[in-house]
Amino acid sequence: MSNIYNFSNNSSFISQVNLFEVVLLSLLFLSIGSFVSTLILRLEPSISLKISNILFRRSNCKNCKKNISLINLIPIVGYLKQFGKCQKCKKNISIFYPLTEAIFYLVGIMIFNEYGISIFSIYLFLIFTVFYILFFLDLTYLYLPLPLNLSILVLGFTGNIFFNFATDSTILFFDITPLMFSLIGFICGYSFLWIVNSIYRFFNNIDGIGGGDFILLGGIGSIIGPLSLGPVLFMAASLGIIYYIFKRTLNQKELPLGSFIILGGILYFFIKRFELFQNFIVL
Repeated sequence: MSNIYNFSNNSSFISQVNLFEVVLLSLLFLSIGSFVSTLILRLEPSISLKISNILFRRSNCKNCKKNISLINLIPIVGYLKQFGKCQKCKKNISIFYPLTEAIFYLVGIMIFNEYGISIFSIYLFLIFTVFYILFFLDLTYLYLPLPLNLSILVLGFTGNIFFNFATDSTILFFDITPLMFSLIGFICGYSFLWIVNSIYRFFNNIDGIGGGDFILLGGIGSIIGPLSLGPVLFMAASLGIIYYIFKRTLNQKELPLGSFIILGGILYFFIKRFELFQNFIVL
């Protein structure tokens, strides 16, 4: 059963395409990174969640509101051309923009080099894109937009039902279909955090976990199955504890659990895909 964990690409992606195609794909990845960095800013909770505000509004300086010229919107190049400062008000432009562009370029090339030109490459890149947006929205604003959260669920179900994206020996051991694999993963992920929050609310009369985290963990469960949720939550909790130790001096009362769940899911993928710690643990 071919999936993201055991996919074998006999020849590297770079050798499958010519230089012109590599350049085009590189520009595509950089452009997606540029759009994502802008999208994260526009999805700030205080801004009205309208399609026109998100997709069609001209990019402008966050400080002086001056529209950015087309040449300065070119990924990486625009930032370097302006020496990292707005041409009008001379305020520093966040390094987050070129870093995101570079990250998407590197991740895109690595995914396609590992999986070739395949449906797995497209799905992994889509999932990474949504994860990246949700990670920084939760880390910065403690905000997980419902449409993006649900898109993880859609990717999980469609990927496993039609392409066995992340189905593993679980479906053979329990004799279940890919649909049930994703459905049980979603139910287990959502229900676990819902139960934990219900117990906390019973004793403290307030919610301890946001509803967006329920859907996010359920969405990850729909992608990588119910048996993955234990390791994912363990890694998420461990990262959260480390974050809290370093951040408690800032008197921060709320933690971005969704961001740690995403990191836990990514770590789980790497551990299983590259058989890390295979002599010590079984996932």
